[in-house]
Amino acid sequence: MFKFKTVSMVTAVAALVLCVILLSVPEVIFELFNVDDNSSAFFFGRRAAMLFLGIAVLSWVGRNASHSESRQAICLGLATSMLALAILGIFEYLRGFAGVGILLAVITEVCLFSMYFKIWLSNKIVSKV
Repeated sequence: MFKFKTVSMVTAVAALVLCVILLSVPEVIFELFNVDDNSSAFFFGRRAAMLFLGIAVLSWVGRNASHSESRQAICLGLATSMLALAILGIFEYLRGFAGVGILLAVITEVCLFSMYFKIWLSNKIVSKV
């Protein structure tokens, strides 16, 4: 069983790394995903960096939260986001708008989805008993 604290710490570190990369050298992500680097991509990359910063802060600060309705909401919210990102990544890859590098993101997102969803589900079942 995955511990909420561990999954949150992994999420926080990954999100912070993505934030820093998207702010400082977004070309790395554009190259990895085989996406054109133009002014629109840089604009949306910087905006995405701020979302990743929010996820990093939420995950890091909330890592020690005991089981509660709020922690369950964090688990379900992050699980939903990760699954949606994975589905979108696969869709864009199949459409030819992203290169094979997107599969690294998809694998990471599916792993995080699975861990957060398992935590959410196991605590939901325990709460009903």
